[in-house]
Amino acid sequence: MTIDKHPEHAPFSSSTPTRSTSMPDRAWNMDDSTRNRLLKKYKTQVASATSTVCATLSVTPLENVKTRMQTHNFKNVWQCVRYLWRTEGPRGYVAGALPPLASVTAVRVVNFTTYNAFKEIISDNVERATGFNPLADYQRAGSTPTVSGVVTFTAAGMIAGLVSSPLACPFELAKNVVQTSVLVSNRAMAAPDAARDHSIRRKPRLGTIEAINQIVKRHGVRGLYTGFRLHAMRDTLGTGLYFSVYETAKQLAAKELGQDKNPFGAPMIAGAICSTVPWFCTYPLDTRKTRAQSVLLGKSSEIGQASQAVAKSSMYKGLSIILIRTGVNNMILLSIFEYIKMRIDDLPN
Repeated sequence: MTIDKHPEHAPFSSSTPTRSTSMPDRAWNMDDSTRNRLLKKYKTQVASATSTVCATLSVTPLENVKTRMQTHNFKNVWQCVRYLWRTEGPRGYVAGALPPLASVTAVRVVNFTTYNAFKEIISDNVERATGFNPLADYQRAGSTPTVSGVVTFTAAGMIAGLVSSPLACPFELAKNVVQTSVLVSNRAMAAPDAARDHSIRRKPRLGTIEAINQIVKRHGVRGLYTGFRLHAMRDTLGTGLYFSVYETAKQLAAKELGQDKNPFGAPMIAGAICSTVPWFCTYPLDTRKTRAQSVLLGKSSEIGQASQAVAKSSMYKGLSIILIRTGVNNMILLSIFEYIKMRIDDLPN
């Protein structure tokens, strides 16, 4: 029930109830204090989801090239790019864009939320055991990295990577299958002269939902977790290194840059750095996982031939393109993430 704020215009006395606002209006209209309170409460989730969407869309073409480099014995990146253009056209560079956009956003929210929660838990336990709080020291202006701080960030990151693996694996598998469906669906497409056959462009591409349905039909629900052990190992180790390097690099960069709180300063620098070390360490695991997943829907004889075609190639195939992709991705992701958090922190209570 609402009360007319201007009684001089009311046709009835103040004791007479006025027309109440409809429920939909009350449900959708939110006052500033309520909005700010919700944004502050779910700051990590809002910032990680928004920044992930922006970063994922910006690097989808590079991700497509990387996946094909891992699953076919291309001599170099440019041969893969030309082959992709001739055989699949523009759609080849954006294939499988929907699974990363939907799944990576959800995974990233879980990842950042878990990391922030366990970072606090581990830091509190370290303080109880040693009397030193790694996070309090980390947040102090002009501080330098400490062993306990690095251990805290690494441990929290490893837990976050392990927790998010069961959610990420099926979607990443679907993405890999969709991206390589044209490449491994017919033996002729793996031949050196396949790029001259422009009719390949017109061949139907496997859709994401169709890929998931076919995997479940052929291999059961467990098929969606093909390569899960490799995936979990990659994400556990990689995420631990990722957050450890990021927090350390950001702390060092902030010390050199002074008290500038610009989120496009230290976070952007740290985002570019933190993407290289984890990939150098985990790329062979990622390559093995991608190869295991990408041939799930091929014919049995062609799966064997496709596997043999890449068996002798380097496990670091496509590393150059992944370093470019992940560097750009993390610069965008982490700078926007820190910017949104800063803007939410600045909102009045």
